[in-house]
Amino acid sequence: MNQKWTITVTTESGETFTGAMTRQQPELVNGFVAVATEDGDWIFLKPDTVTKMHFTPVAEEATEETGTETEKE
Repeated sequence: MNQKWTITVTTESGETFTGAMTRQQPELVNGFVAVATEDGDWIFLKPDTVTKMHFTPVAEEATEETGTETEKE
């Protein structure tokens, strides 16, 4: 199961914010929707101003090589 997600949040005013999220991060932080940007900044939005949240899974990078090596003669 994916552990990394791209989140896109749209507000009532039409602003769109895109950031990153992991399953360990809460969707609400102290009553606000938290979005981590790619720059490492955090944006906190009031939930009643959010009209849409879209989560897209990020493909996980392989941590180990798969397959076997063959010996050259």
